[in-house]
Amino acid sequence: MYNIWCFVMLGKKLVSGFGILFEPTKTTSGQRFFKEMFETLESEVVPFEQRPKIVLLNISAPWFEFFKAKWRRQKLVVRVDGLWMDRISLPYLEQFSWPMRALLSMGLYYPRLHNPLAHLANFFVQNYTAFFRIALADHVIYQSEYSRVLHQTYFPKKTSNIIVNGSTFKGGLIPSKKNLTEIRLIVIYSAQSSKCIYETVKFVRWLFEEKGLSVELVILGYTGEIPEMAPRDMKQLIENSPFVRTLPWFNEFTNEISAELNTADCYLCFSRRDPCPNAVVESMAHGLPVVGIASGGIPDIVGDAGELVPIDDFCNGFFAAHRWEHDFRPINFDSVYEALQKVLDAPQEYRSRVKRRFLSQLDISVTAKFYADVLIEVGMLDDSGKDL
Repeated sequence: MYNIWCFVMLGKKLVSGFGILFEPTKTTSGQRFFKEMFETLESEVVPFEQRPKIVLLNISAPWFEFFKAKWRRQKLVVRVDGLWMDRISLPYLEQFSWPMRALLSMGLYYPRLHNPLAHLANFFVQNYTAFFRIALADHVIYQSEYSRVLHQTYFPKKTSNIIVNGSTFKGGLIPSKKNLTEIRLIVIYSAQSSKCIYETVKFVRWLFEEKGLSVELVILGYTGEIPEMAPRDMKQLIENSPFVRTLPWFNEFTNEISAELNTADCYLCFSRRDPCPNAVVESMAHGLPVVGIASGGIPDIVGDAGELVPIDDFCNGFFAAHRWEHDFRPINFDSVYEALQKVLDAPQEYRSRVKRRFLSQLDISVTAKFYADVLIEVGMLDDSGKDL
């Protein structure tokens, strides 16, 4: 009777190999990557209904998929991006009801209490969902070194690898420009404050007004939605500036969107503390070098295929402005301009670097193989949990 009960509860025997779960109804850039990876590895992937020994889930996958994998005694590998790390501020406190708001507000007045209370606040707002999923994981794949640094604060002994996201290369070389002042920059829009679109537009305005350059900023995927805490003039600056052109929100890279990317000079990225911005990967997939700041996982993606201005993500400590504030340290526009000039002076060289970097590290066939190798190796680990 006991054996029959165990068979009913645990189900049929697990089969060798790995399975990958992606949610086709979601249209995020992360899910686009997951879908491409699944399609690339389709011949190797074991269908979930056959119960593979190893399963790969995204950190956002439904709870029951994690519990189901553990119940079946499958080895669970989780793909992880970032964490929320908002410092305690008055706008942030408005997200809580009394008495939690009263408790957390002590972090504003007693510096020694700020970090413990900020850990608590971010946990209750959203981080708890990631923590419980990672706790169930047998192995974690982080999307950048920055992502690993964040999570190892909480999970220092969890075995892990780093694999940045990938895509399909669609780019190529373009002819050198004769006139340095003919500059066309591009960025993919996001209404998150930490993406720093406002600072991006201000930099281009600085080029236009202070440097007297003929410059255009193309904003792809503009929705008209402005971050709640953004400066009041952000919407007007985007929609009424002569040097800005916007295209509406998109689900996939149509010929029109790809043409805009292919013909730009470079991708401009001021995003703060982003673990692995897919917009950067997808712009490089169109052959674009990247100019911006070396924040979050951007350096892991770009390598030498662009120019990034150094910045200290932790200059204000572990917690910083993120969702509920728009209080970021100023970006040195002169330094970014110097970086931009380097790229514009040698467009074919940087396009060649992008192609070389992409095909060796970011092409979906390469990143998919990285994932497959890790999944196979996790399956061969013994129960000691020895590091890969």
